[in-house]
Amino acid sequence: MKLISINNKRMKKMTCAQMGGPCDHDITGNTPEEMAANGMKHLQETHPDIAAKMQTMSKEENDKWMADFKAKWDATPDSM
Repeated sequence: MKLISINNKRMKKMTCAQMGGPCDHDITGNTPEEMAANGMKHLQETHPDIAAKMQTMSKEENDKWMADFKAKWDATPDSM
């Protein structure tokens, strides 16, 4: 099995639900930050009410979400 590697970074995949959203749409990214940005784009396009709520989070709430998400990212296996 060959893994996709871009600049020594490996593609990972989670569903919207695994990232805290309401559906099973696949979100991908080469870094936690890229995946979070791709997840936000999906939310804005598909779940605008949730995206609006996330955009009102305080810096502390956002920092906590990102720390929790990075732990999930680290635990997620590389995808093909």
